[in-house]
Amino acid sequence: MGPLKQQEPNKAKPSGKQKMKRILNCFKILNNKLLLYQFITALVILSISCNKKQDNGYSVMKGPFRQSVIETGELQAVNASFLSMPRINYIYGYNFKIIGLAEHGKVVHKEEPVIKVDPSSVQKFIIERSESLENEIASANKLKAQITNNLQELKAQLKNEQSSFDIKKLEVEGSGFESAGIRKVLELEFRQAEIRLNKLKRSLELRPKLDSLDFRIQQIKVIQKENELKAAQNDLARLIVTSPLDGVFVVEENWRTGQTIKVGDEVYLGAPVARIPDIRTMKVKGFVMENDISKIKPGLDVIVRLDALPAVPFHGKLKNISKVCIERDEKKVFLTEVIITGSDLRLKPGMTVSCEYITYESEDEIFVPNNCLLEENKHFYVFTKKRGKIRKSEVKTGPSNNMYTIISGDLKPEQSLELPENILTR
Repeated sequence: MGPLKQQEPNKAKPSGKQKMKRILNCFKILNNKLLLYQFITALVILSISCNKKQDNGYSVMKGPFRQSVIETGELQAVNASFLSMPRINYIYGYNFKIIGLAEHGKVVHKEEPVIKVDPSSVQKFIIERSESLENEIASANKLKAQITNNLQELKAQLKNEQSSFDIKKLEVEGSGFESAGIRKVLELEFRQAEIRLNKLKRSLELRPKLDSLDFRIQQIKVIQKENELKAAQNDLARLIVTSPLDGVFVVEENWRTGQTIKVGDEVYLGAPVARIPDIRTMKVKGFVMENDISKIKPGLDVIVRLDALPAVPFHGKLKNISKVCIERDEKKVFLTEVIITGSDLRLKPGMTVSCEYITYESEDEIFVPNNCLLEENKHFYVFTKKRGKIRKSEVKTGPSNNMYTIISGDLKPEQSLELPENILTR
């Protein structure tokens, strides 16, 4: 018999958990390979992009160029009407209480009431002057009646004296047969009658003139009272102040309290209460640093942007530059005034703006990034790259801004540039 074959032991069949574990291990291996592939791909792409950036990151450019200086400022109205306490007679008092005031920042229209002052003292004066005027008018009427009566009395007296004079005259004429003593007495009585008659005639002649002067004086007193009453009524109307134009109502500060004037405050006559800027023409009160003053001159174009609306440009012209340098926030500055072209209701007095003073602007210039320029002994150079070779070229510089500088030299647009720091560190 041949050798007997050993029977192989029966292998145990894998359980369900072991099958699941094997499947999970396969997935992990595949997932790791996928992650490794993605990582390698990302490195290749990053390397290509970096090389591309190094090759084409900087170049000579051609096109529009602008040089400017940017500083802040504050909007103001070119024209403004100032409203003050009414300038009325001091006989009513020196300071008055405000009982009505338009809201600060409100848009008001021409002839609209904006300030109302307490009228009680003026009204009291009107009542007193009205009573005084009535008394003076009564006195004038009484004097007129007295003048009429006095004239009539004088005329009656003159008539009586004329009769007495005529009688005495007849007695004198008929005394020819009387004794000398009696004729002397009659003549004396005649003279007395003549004197009285002439006196009454002069009185009758002068009295109307004197009475006319007295009556005129009394009429002047009446006119004075009427004028005082009329002036007080006009002052009463002036206690309601209206807006002289369309604009924004801006309340001033009370110099005694240091706070904005409000209803109930007592303000001196003639003291400022508010102003109404004419928002149709606006300006900017700004400044420029002393280092930039050599670039700034009147007539420059200025682009104004609201801090609250930076995406919208407003155009203006630089009108004035102060001749004296002042210190502001520990910096030396020159004050400027920019007139904004046109009008826009979005421009409000007091708003903060940025002013871009255009010191140079051209539509066709050759320029390079500032960090591509190398300065050596007051000469400027750039490093150009062509077919893998680096060349150092001297250039002349012109106006510059925060990013670019205009150049002239043996360069052409789109030439690749190298950073000087990269060349010097090699």
